[in-house]
Amino acid sequence: MKRRLAHIPQRKPIYIGCEGESEQGYAGFLQDLCDDAGLHVHLNIEVLRAGDSLARVELAVRRLAILRRSRGNLPDRFVFLDTDTQALSVEKTNRARQIAAQNKIRIIWQEPCFEGLLLRHLPGRATHRPPTNPTTLQALTHDWPQYEKPMTRAELGRVIDHDAVARAGGVEDDLMALLRCVGLMPPEGGAE
Repeated sequence: MKRRLAHIPQRKPIYIGCEGESEQGYAGFLQDLCDDAGLHVHLNIEVLRAGDSLARVELAVRRLAILRRSRGNLPDRFVFLDTDTQALSVEKTNRARQIAAQNKIRIIWQEPCFEGLLLRHLPGRATHRPPTNPTTLQALTHDWPQYEKPMTRAELGRVIDHDAVARAGGVEDDLMALLRCVGLMPPEGGAE
């Protein structure tokens, strides 16, 4: 009698381009939350080592083309970018938005930087938006004295959890889109 092999659902591949190691640790933390929840997703996480937002989006497009040849198409695509550099070159920022839209990449804008996004995970801080990187870091370290840049996925997991991610997603539409895509939050209009 033949043994029947267990059916293992294929993991849904999702591309996440990261501005730096901090975002890479955060995306890894999201993968851990997905794994813990039994969600069949694989986050293809890459640090986009390039200059400004435009260069990072262009690099993401090139990396996605390479991945398409080796792993097939990754229809769900996200890139974490800081808003603090937008004022330096409005033209480049607009071009980055255009290229991202043309390539179906959703930009998760971190206002003004990753620490600002992370701050909104903390209790009572969901709507707190310090205007600059130094004031954002000061606010974050006030509530999280052990914070050091960059944090690993394990270090992040010691302080934030699914509820914290949902809190931040509640005020960050682009982050919420990622959370819904991976299954950590119900689809828009779905039951919670």
